[in-house]
Amino acid sequence: MASYQVALVQSPAGWQPASPDDVPPECGSLEEVLAETDDFFAAIRRAVEHNEALPGGGGGRWAVVVDPGSRGRTWPEARRCTPVAYKVIPLWWPTGWEPQSPLDVPRCVSRAEGQSEHQRLSYPQAVAVMQGLNRQAMNHPGTTWYAIVAVEHEPLSESVSCDPAGTETVVEVRRLHLVRPEEGGRGDCSHCPAEALDCSESGGTSLERTTRTVAAG
Repeated sequence: MASYQVALVQSPAGWQPASPDDVPPECGSLEEVLAETDDFFAAIRRAVEHNEALPGGGGGRWAVVVDPGSRGRTWPEARRCTPVAYKVIPLWWPTGWEPQSPLDVPRCVSRAEGQSEHQRLSYPQAVAVMQGLNRQAMNHPGTTWYAIVAVEHEPLSESVSCDPAGTETVVEVRRLHLVRPEEGGRGDCSHCPAEALDCSESGGTSLERTTRTVAAG
């Protein structure tokens, strides 16, 4: 399991962050470690709490979330995880599962491969998209349900290859974290054929996604 650190960096005077988990430009090196946890969302909350308590006008020590177990682009000693982007992804609708609200997320999660994802969104936008898609799914049940994932800022890995024709292919692997909105629940599993199994109560499901970008030379 990944371990996350909430670290402090210098923010320039006059800098206006786009969000409480934004990262200042040219912020220099990582300084004091404020907290360390295996829970990605706990790290995000701690960073946001610190940043929201700072006086306006910039110039203070700003909190960022990093993965010290991976090399990064911004800092070689740690991979930068903030700011976080959100996406809405399709899941397979579990057999026997019945949602109680469009913001429910089932205990057992399996991504529906081969279906399109939505673009990167803010969290309120992602909630609105999930709610709208799942309302339609509840009115016309099928095999697909939708959920929100938080996307870490820098990839876990990246590889670049070039073929003799000059076509460059970039492959990135990113870590995603399943979001369970506070307004939602787990749905009704009483009709699940595997009801007797002890499903995980954890809300910290992590996934990985590989993206491939091809550019002609």
